[in-house]
Amino acid sequence: MPVIAMNTIRKTAHEQTDSLFIYTFESPQLGEKTIVANLTNVYEVGDVAAIAQLGTLLPEGEIKPRKVFGIDSEGMALGKVDAPVDTDLSTQFEADAPKRSFKLVFEIEVEGHYATDAEKAARKLFKSGKGTLVSAE
Repeated sequence: MPVIAMNTIRKTAHEQTDSLFIYTFESPQLGEKTIVANLTNVYEVGDVAAIAQLGTLLPEGEIKPRKVFGIDSEGMALGKVDAPVDTDLSTQFEADAPKRSFKLVFEIEVEGHYATDAEKAARKLFKSGKGTLVSAE
């Protein structure tokens, strides 16, 4: 699912908390979407915002339907944009990237009398989360 530029048509303070707003975003292609958002990015009526649709995969994780203080939230507002409404902004926000191979190299230094002793100690440290990430490609 994409990230789409949508127009802010309504902004309401959440009745149960001072740290959330309830927004209604709209586009001709997608219609209206209600999104509950925190104060990180604040939108005013007329602002165009990048909206990650339900099912969009972002570096932070997949956008899933959720209830916030009893209000259904239908996506995630990612910030104001200078783009026409209905523009697909997926590439700009690294949305729905295809799977690809990654190579991770960890370095763990241990002491031991024999290679097998060192390997056992290194595996134990690796499982405990200790060690240094040398490179990621």
